[in-house]
Amino acid sequence: MASTLLRSFIKGFIWEFISFLIIIAAVYIVYGDLSASIKFSFILTLIKIPLFFLHERIWKKIRWGKYKDSSF
Repeated sequence: MASTLLRSFIKGFIWEFISFLIIIAAVYIVYGDLSASIKFSFILTLIKIPLFFLHERIWKKIRWGKYKDSSF
């Protein structure tokens, strides 16, 4: 099965949004500073979205662990 670029981008965006919220909570628990937590999470998210997208596109080309499902 092939994935479109849009699908990879949306998957990355949704995952990073969830991660964004988790990082805010974790940093806030440790440091108690909501503003710093949001800034830190935002910077990490800007770095991680393109990396996840690239990761998805690379794994799309790797055949290991794939099989054709004839049930659909």
